[in-house]
Amino acid sequence: MNSEIEEAFRRIETSHKSVIGVVAATEDGNVIKSTLSDSKDSSQNYANIIADIVEKARMALKDKQESASDELTYLKIRTKRMEFIVIPDKEYLLIALLNPTVESTA
Repeated sequence: MNSEIEEAFRRIETSHKSVIGVVAATEDGNVIKSTLSDSKDSSQNYANIIADIVEKARMALKDKQESASDELTYLKIRTKRMEFIVIPDKEYLLIALLNPTVESTA
């Protein structure tokens, strides 16, 4: 899993100018790895909040699901100051924090 996370971090950070940082966390919101230059507390806060949102989104899908095979694969949250792109995996959450005012080079 660590090599998979390392590769994802490298790919995201080198291909997008707008990336502020990347956080990998468990489904419970515990930080596995972070590239945020802020304190460890900010990585942990983002991970906890995003983990809660992902859990609620999954619960909403299960409640409204017409197809039992449907699942959350991608989540994007945008505010005026920040954009979060979340890829929920079976073992961890990959969270990319982006500056929405910087053009991406994707």
